[in-house]
Amino acid sequence: MDTNASIEAKNSELALLEGKVQKAKGQPKMLNAGKYTVGRDLPEGRYIATPIGRGSNFIVYSSGGSLDVNTILGSYGEASYTFFADEGSSIETESQVKLTPIE
Repeated sequence: MDTNASIEAKNSELALLEGKVQKAKGQPKMLNAGKYTVGRDLPEGRYIATPIGRGSNFIVYSSGGSLDVNTILGSYGEASYTFFADEGSSIETESQVKLTPIE
């Protein structure tokens, strides 16, 4: 193992021990205002939602229809929100949001 790979492996191990969130493989997904279905519009997984611009309401419903997340992202709310999106869940956003996959 080369030095850079060794350092990266140790940094990942340290982050896990410290309880830090690590970025997962995969590119962030930008969602415009609208409704989206997990499994069709984006893959199932854990995400950090961050607003683009001023932000707005951000809502996630489970595949069974129950409310999982109901928050305001942005200027008048949270800077970001971490959540898990199951297959069949639906996401509603009233303005553009960036979803970054995490482990």
